Amino acid sequence: RAVISPDPDLDMDSVGIPEDKAWEIYKPFIVRNLRRSGTPALRASQLIADRSTAAREALTEEMSKRPVIVNRAPTLHRYGIMAAWPRLVKGDSLKVSPLTIGGFGGDFDGDAMQFHVPASEDAAKEAAEKLLPSRNLFAASNFRAHYVPSKEFTVGLYEASGAIDKKSPPKTYHTTADALRAYRRGEIGVDRQVHIVNH
Repeated sequence: RAVISPDPDLDMDSVGIPEDKAWEIYKPFIVRNLRRSGTPALRASQLIADRSTAAREALTEEMSKRPVIVNRAPTLHRYGIMAAWPRLVKGDSLKVSPLTIGGFGGDFDGDAMQFHVPASEDAAKEAAEKLLPSRNLFAASNFRAHYVPSKEFTVGLYEASGAIDKKSPPKTYHTTADALRAYRRGEIGVDRQVHIVNH
């Protein structure tokens, strides 16, 4: 269980799990993973306690094939319990995409949510196939899109499309990847016009 905070960099199928809690909830699966590679159980537990490279690799592997199930009590409808692929984050809060928070009825004023790891292989498979937000895009009652941009996303879309810097000349880049790298380095803003030579 953790207090939720927004992270617009997460896609709709991902959540940011505090690293300490990830080690805790995935520990049985890490131990099993290490034991299958020939590590004795006590040694596996020590590797986890030491946060060794082998244990971290096992954690990453288990997280990539076993999503977490996230819910906010009381769970009153199907969108109040969803699955998501975990990413490790610093701090103590559970990071969620603002795009998916509507179904949970959260508003980032101290709301807490629970997250669980499905134990069996079948449960993990079912979570990945049926409970991810991207698998539940449309409401069952009227078939309208359930996840739509609002609030923070609206501002971002406006900044990316409507508030273009018309005073500065367009910057030229060879590829889209080059332009994205320049944006991440802070050389250009989201409002800067760019020209891509090879796209």
